[in-house]
Amino acid sequence: MGPEAVQHRSLLVPGLLLFAFALATLGVSLGAYLFGRVEYRRVTSPDGDFVAVTSSRRYQGYLPRGPGAGSDKPGFLEVRRVSDGRSCGEVELPLLWLGSDLRWELESRPRSAVLVGAATWYLEACTVDTSGW
Repeated sequence: MGPEAVQHRSLLVPGLLLFAFALATLGVSLGAYLFGRVEYRRVTSPDGDFVAVTSSRRYQGYLPRGPGAGSDKPGFLEVRRVSDGRSCGEVELPLLWLGSDLRWELESRPRSAVLVGAATWYLEACTVDTSGW
């Protein structure tokens, strides 16, 4: 085996390792992008103390759906406290548009936000009860 063959083999291994690393980095980056969340809708409570954010995974936007059925994809509804940004919990939604059914019940004690048949957020304690789901 001549010195040229040894030189060729010694460059091949680092080149393959670099290619594998670049491919793995691309795969992780693409996965992080596609599985990241996209905000669909943001609704502030009437008193301005809380905000409800409806979101979905980015890859859901690339799946084929019928005309006008963009909000028929699954998603999430999260209620957050505005003052400190604390999450009061989130629920998964089978259909994104179901998040628009959220009702703010601020006159009752304790104050709450209700997604009928799915979840109740107790705003003072900043917790969510999903036993109705």
